[in-house]
Amino acid sequence: MNKTFGLIGTLLFSLNLSAVEPALENSKVREALNAMHGKPAPALQLNGWMNTKALGLEKLKGKIVVLDFWATWCGPCIASIPHTNEMMKKYADKGVVIIGVCHQRGAEKMEATAKEKDIKYPIAVDNGTNDAYKANSFPDYYIIDRKGILRWADIVNRDVEKAIEHLLAE
Repeated sequence: MNKTFGLIGTLLFSLNLSAVEPALENSKVREALNAMHGKPAPALQLNGWMNTKALGLEKLKGKIVVLDFWATWCGPCIASIPHTNEMMKKYADKGVVIIGVCHQRGAEKMEATAKEKDIKYPIAVDNGTNDAYKANSFPDYYIIDRKGILRWADIVNRDVEKAIEHLLAE
């Protein structure tokens, strides 16, 4: 019986550990994304800011930053806006900043989309950030810790809050 309990306890422990880390998307550029983990996050190259003045990572040190790479023509991106608004509201007082990085293609519709879909979090038009972060699908979520280190690149959408909670617990 002790041996069985030991095996079950070990299994539960290992399941719990994997539950802490967010899952990563199976991307074509996964190896390149993994190489970015644990390094200073690339600078934000954005313009046309809405819902805030221009933000830079230097000024955001001490905060957890969630980059939401999205596009006005992306159905799943548009569908995720209400949840992203909820996350912004839930975590704003805990030092979490969400920034929507709008793809250049379709960016002329960003302002109208923001108004129509009631986007509450800061958004801006990509001007090199997608390339710097190797974002290649939409929506893509990247999480930067309080020290400005890219902790996770292109995590599974359902695990964004898990990543935030993980960093809040550190």
